[in-house]
Amino acid sequence: MSDPATPITSVDQLLHLDQAALESLYRSSGSVSVPPGKVKGRVILFPGSRINPSSARIARLFWQGKTFNNEEAMAVNRFFGLKMIKGQVYQDQSWLDGQPALILDYSKTSLLYRPYRDEIREVGPGVYLGLMYSRTTPCPTFKMYFALQTSPCP
Repeated sequence: MSDPATPITSVDQLLHLDQAALESLYRSSGSVSVPPGKVKGRVILFPGSRINPSSARIARLFWQGKTFNNEEAMAVNRFFGLKMIKGQVYQDQSWLDGQPALILDYSKTSLLYRPYRDEIREVGPGVYLGLMYSRTTPCPTFKMYFALQTSPCP
């Protein structure tokens, strides 16, 4: 398991952190501007477990990340290499701690993902930690973590 005090420089580091370290890292990070264009993604299904890195590699066959369009304030998830599941992008309060976060809201753009909302913060240069929530009542339900990383080259 990586030391959460070590500067985050890649998504791979996040795959080795447990849930407490991921939450602490997210809480200590600030809001973020919209990432530029196409960003690579990884799901974090089993934080802190030995199978998490391999499960993230397998899940990458299905979900590859997001493509952000700053001009339209939209993002589109990439599944199976195709752009699918569009969401509105805006700044708002995190459902985790009430602090600023970049929100990806699917409630008005996707029938399939309508019940979900993502939020992200930059945890290292070009490395983003995301939280996915289900819009359950009376309180939202945390579903999973995910990570995004911009390419070091344009």
